[in-house]
Amino acid sequence: MLILIIGLFLFSYVLMRISIPHTFLGEEVIRFWCSVRGNYTLTACEEMLNSSSSIYYQVLSLGLFLLVVSLTIISVKLRYFAVLLSVVLLIFAGVVPPQELISGIEWRLILFLIGSMTFAYILRKLRVFEYIAINMLSLSEGSPYLLLVYLSFFAWFLSLVIDEVTSIVYVIMLILDIRKITRYDVRPLIMLAIIATNTGSMGLPVGNPIGIYVFFRAQLTVSEFLRRALPISFVTLLVSIILAYVLLRNYLSRLSSKLTKGYIEALKTKSFSDLTLRERRAIKAGIALLVGFLIVITLNDLLSELVSLLSGSYVDPYSFLSFIPYVFILLSLTQTRAEELEVFITRGVEWPSILFFIALFMLDHSLLWSGVTPKIAFLSLATVASGSSINYDLLNIVLLFLTAILSSVLDNLSVIIALTPMAKIVSNLANSKSVFWVLLYGGTLGGNYTPIGSTANVIALEICEKAKANLGWSYWLRMAFLTTTLQIVVVLLWMYLLL
Repeated sequence: MLILIIGLFLFSYVLMRISIPHTFLGEEVIRFWCSVRGNYTLTACEEMLNSSSSIYYQVLSLGLFLLVVSLTIISVKLRYFAVLLSVVLLIFAGVVPPQELISGIEWRLILFLIGSMTFAYILRKLRVFEYIAINMLSLSEGSPYLLLVYLSFFAWFLSLVIDEVTSIVYVIMLILDIRKITRYDVRPLIMLAIIATNTGSMGLPVGNPIGIYVFFRAQLTVSEFLRRALPISFVTLLVSIILAYVLLRNYLSRLSSKLTKGYIEALKTKSFSDLTLRERRAIKAGIALLVGFLIVITLNDLLSELVSLLSGSYVDPYSFLSFIPYVFILLSLTQTRAEELEVFITRGVEWPSILFFIALFMLDHSLLWSGVTPKIAFLSLATVASGSSINYDLLNIVLLFLTAILSSVLDNLSVIIALTPMAKIVSNLANSKSVFWVLLYGGTLGGNYTPIGSTANVIALEICEKAKANLGWSYWLRMAFLTTTLQIVVVLLWMYLLL
């Protein structure tokens, strides 16, 4: 551990020793940093950025961020200790004023996450997802090929509209029930469901913390997600399904002899035959609420404009979106008791994750405030710049592969948070938000490469380990590497056509 800490801070020191020169690109990067730090002249900002005291703060800020990432790799449970320790050290070492750290938190995102998690838990208690899953299994009529398609679309859709964590829990529970029925190896189906979950989570901002983070930080709109993220999410899902058909032909052929209509009907009867009339109505009401939630999320921009007109004052669409889940939480109480809301909030919200996100926001802001981000942004832009001209197409390609590779071995949200300030600089220079879409594509799809690439992967591993359906690294790479690589290639073509 001591060697690790020394190595991280030595690396940070070497990297932060660079000075940004007097070039067009250098001046633009420094000008952006000036807008963050206050009303300083360009010369004053340059001197401040390269002063010895600033380098000390930059080394400490970058070193602590890298320490959080490293400890997360060593043990996911250590990340809470690492991130809280880093925030406390940043404050008491004088790197960033505490009020600045607090201002760096995206509270709209935090509110939205808490509301969405609570609403998803209520739908889970109403057995909405279980009902959809069992009926989807029934529709396959014992055909493993149809089951493959339905499972993929179910995992994709569920992560798209709720979140990747809820999706992976329900889909894997369903697949483990299939194993119980067939007494057959279902690991290929689990791998396909995981890939479909991560793929679907980039289609809408609610599907993944990365999507929500980029949505708020880049000031994107839901309609932009519908044009730029949802179609490519669907296309890359089709790529994974087609490839699975090719690679799993023999497996699916053997599975067909195990999966019969009788077993499926027995499972359906066992799950829902004893439901009361009130419980059936609650499930239907839950499905209606889910559909309504999706519609309102999609129409968020229009609704915020309408409220602005009615109230006579401007309503920020991003702030408005933060409160939409709470409307549906209140509507869902028609099917539950108001006294249970405390339980839903307590059990439905991943409070350690929420605290981790808040602390990550602070670390992200410390990188920008101290000057780490401008220096890294300059180094990145300089590699694709020729004089005052920057090849943004090449930069997007480099960032796509960099984000995908880093997200495969690091926590993908941490990767995106670290790269977002640099993306803001690029976005300002290019007068385009395409770089944020690149981060979204690379962060979500890159998580498919390894078992530790996303939260959904880690949760899936834990569930499978308890169920004695272990997914080792070699098995994971064998199943996921080719599929994920093809998805990245498809995204490259998509970027060439659209971004």
